[in-house]
Amino acid sequence: MTATAPSPAAPAWRRPSGWSRGGWPRGGWLWLCIIVALALLCAPPARAGAGPDGWTAPPLRLGTETRTLPIAGHLEFLVDPDGSLTLADVTAGEASRRFQPLAGNLNRGFTLTDTWVRMRIARPPDSDDTWYLELLPSFLDTVETDVAYTAADAPPPPAEAYARTVQGDSEPTANRMLRFRSFTQPLVFHGAGQAWIYVHVHTTSATILSGQIYRLIPLMNHVSVQSIWLGFVLGMAVAVLISNLIHSYWLQERVYFYYALYLISLIGLAFGSFGALAQILPGPAPKLANLITGTSVCGGILAGALLTEEFLNLRRTLPLISLLNRIPIILGALGIVATVAGYYTMAGATLATVTSAYMFIYIGSAIRLARRGHPGALMYSLAFGAACMAALMGFMRTLGVIPEISLTEAASQAASLVHMILMNIAIASRVRRSEKERKEAQAAALSASVHAEQRALDMVALRTRELSAAKESLEEALAAERQAVREQIQFIDMVSHEYRTPVSIIRTGIDILQIKGSAALAEGAKGHDLLKRMGRAVDRLVEIIEVGLRRETDRSPGLHLETQSLILEEVVAEAVRSLRASHPEQAVRLEGVVPNEIQGDPALLKTSILNLLENAAKYGPPGQPIRVELAQTATRSTVRVIDAGAGVPPADRERIFGKFVRLSSAERVPGIGVGLYLVRRIAELHDGRAYYDHTRLDGCCLVVELANAPLPRG
Repeated sequence: MTATAPSPAAPAWRRPSGWSRGGWPRGGWLWLCIIVALALLCAPPARAGAGPDGWTAPPLRLGTETRTLPIAGHLEFLVDPDGSLTLADVTAGEASRRFQPLAGNLNRGFTLTDTWVRMRIARPPDSDDTWYLELLPSFLDTVETDVAYTAADAPPPPAEAYARTVQGDSEPTANRMLRFRSFTQPLVFHGAGQAWIYVHVHTTSATILSGQIYRLIPLMNHVSVQSIWLGFVLGMAVAVLISNLIHSYWLQERVYFYYALYLISLIGLAFGSFGALAQILPGPAPKLANLITGTSVCGGILAGALLTEEFLNLRRTLPLISLLNRIPIILGALGIVATVAGYYTMAGATLATVTSAYMFIYIGSAIRLARRGHPGALMYSLAFGAACMAALMGFMRTLGVIPEISLTEAASQAASLVHMILMNIAIASRVRRSEKERKEAQAAALSASVHAEQRALDMVALRTRELSAAKESLEEALAAERQAVREQIQFIDMVSHEYRTPVSIIRTGIDILQIKGSAALAEGAKGHDLLKRMGRAVDRLVEIIEVGLRRETDRSPGLHLETQSLILEEVVAEAVRSLRASHPEQAVRLEGVVPNEIQGDPALLKTSILNLLENAAKYGPPGQPIRVELAQTATRSTVRVIDAGAGVPPADRERIFGKFVRLSSAERVPGIGVGLYLVRRIAELHDGRAYYDHTRLDGCCLVVELANAPLPRG
């Protein structure tokens, strides 16, 4: 485990242009100089001295007015590579002469080897008899303290004179004198003038050791102040964590969620590395300390990288930095896996080194982005600047670059507090600005929507006016067309009316010729037949004129139905006689019966049947008879006219009933193409239909189907 705060991952928008040619951010050298200065100022000067049996470090001398006294400068250390040295070896054996003096506190950085530290404390006769030795840091796995007391000028005592106390974050919390984050060793002199102390340090993290000598009251004050301070920092962190989780849920902003993850890592680090776990959960603390510390550090690296990615919007603004930001994200995730698997110590140094380098990149990039006007970048750089400074000091302390000093932990905690305050301001400012931009975008979208709606309404109004104008034009054109049709019908009616008089005169003349000239015509049968045929033709012409004169005068032009009871067979027989008068050589066979009377217009029905017969006579093969089949049901009566021709192609079977439609094969036969149109129109007036029967394969079959009692026409 490590005692360092997780690194913030803070990439920037674009390629950070605020870098020097040497590869450092422009502010990086300033930060480095500050760190070196702190290391030089906080490291106490080396103190020379001589003692019995190879002891070179001077004893720590207590005074009557002394309240607290650091042990830095009075320590000697010995590396135990395989952990095989015993207390007897280091007190009287050859190993006792290999101890080396320390100018300050012990700091060997990440190492898996054990370390022995020894020191002497001299008490004047008139000082307190009981003192307390506090050893730090709190993340050491095992700290074995052996203490022996002698007179002021006595030589070192033998190994059996020492009393041992075993503490550490991997040891039961009950072994500690105080349920506190540090390890406290009482020194009870009982009148003795000198205490001989050996400390055996075994840890899987950084090998660091520092301490203070306290009297009882100053120790209690120190414990109280530290507990209150740590509780205050943790309380603030928990409050800010809850606030960010609530805002993440309410506002659906990922930046709040990522920062909540980062705060969880800070809280976990305080529990594991700063010793708060031993005070809150003393029972499971030894089993959870390493796991919580390792996952907190690695999780902080991961969460910090994600937070910076989202906060500075790296994908859109700085794609290269965003790509580089994948490295701490991946390392943080791998570090969590390694910690859970029990291999965090192997990855700890690598994580510390890589993350320290990234801190310079991110802070420098954030400052550059702040100069470009990125919202929140300045506050981000301020918030993470102090935290990164404290974290960097912790990393350098962990790597053994600077000695262990209490200032590193205090600075880390204070920086975390300042960081949380500034970062919440930065996130709130960013979200407020995003909300403002969102509202402005919504207002712009609403304005555009209203404008588009107004344009649509204007277009609809324009199209409505155009359609109204078009409707008026169509109505005018329709009225003009109706007027033209009326005038045409009036003209036809006039012509038909004018035909009646001369036709009547012709008819009268023919009748006179038949009466007075019958004797002369009797000599020539052909002349007599010709005269009869002329009479029938005139009758037919008069009938057609009568039909043409019957129009609907109050509606659109059309045939007017005048129904009466009639026998369909008689109408068909009359039509056959008319055909034989105009086509005496055409044979017609009548089949079937219609026993019951029907309601219909005899003149129109005769015209319809006669048109079918004439159509069959014109287009059927010469010399072949025309067949007329009659049928009747309870509601319908049917007339089928069949010739022996080849029939009509399927594509033209509906077209032949259209007005003025003539097929290309009928061009040799005179006509204007209205006969079958009249057939269908007359059938529809009798609530029937006219159609081509394609099921008959023995010729061309045209069918007229009539309702026995057609609906009255208003």
